[in-house]
Amino acid sequence: MVVTVRREHPRDAETIAQVVQRAYADVPYSDHREHIMVDLMRASDAYIPELSLLAEVNGEAVGHVLLTKAHIGFGYSAFPTLALAPLSVVPAFQRQGISKLLISYAHDQSAALGFATILLVCIPNYYQQFGYERLSRCPIKLPFDAPDANCMILPLKPGALDGVSGIVCYAEGWLEH
Repeated sequence: MVVTVRREHPRDAETIAQVVQRAYADVPYSDHREHIMVDLMRASDAYIPELSLLAEVNGEAVGHVLLTKAHIGFGYSAFPTLALAPLSVVPAFQRQGISKLLISYAHDQSAALGFATILLVCIPNYYQQFGYERLSRCPIKLPFDAPDANCMILPLKPGALDGVSGIVCYAEGWLEH
C-alpha cells in the first residue's frame, strides 16, 4: 500500500467532508459535525493551507488532518500555537499507519512554518507516542471544561513552552461546530 500525503487543494473540500463524515460516523462521542468545523476553519483567518493535509491510497482519499492557528495568553501577551482537529481516517484504512503518517507530516510542516507548539483535545494515551504531554503540566488552561487526560500539548522544539502561560484562544468557529 502506497500512501501519499499532500496539501489540500480547493477542489478537495467535498472529498474531505466525506472522509471526515465517514471517519466519525460510528464514533460514540462525536457530534457528527466535525466536517462543519473543517469548513468553518477553512473560511477563517486561522486557516493555514499548508496544514490541511489529505492522505491518499492509490489516488483515493482516506484520511485528513487539520491544524489551525490559535494562541495562548492573557491580554496583550499572546503566544501563537496550533490546534490539531480533526484527525480523520476512514474506517477501512484505520490501524494501518495512516494517522501516524498524517501526524508526522503535520508536525514537520508545522515546524517548517515556524510554529513551536501544537495542542489538542483527544483520545487519552494515543498522542503520547508522538511526544504530546498533558496540558495540565503547564500553566495553560482551555476556555472550556475537558477531562485532564484528554488535553495535550506538544512542544516542537526544546524550551518551546518556557514562560508560556494563559488561556487558549481558539479561532472563531473552532468551538462553534
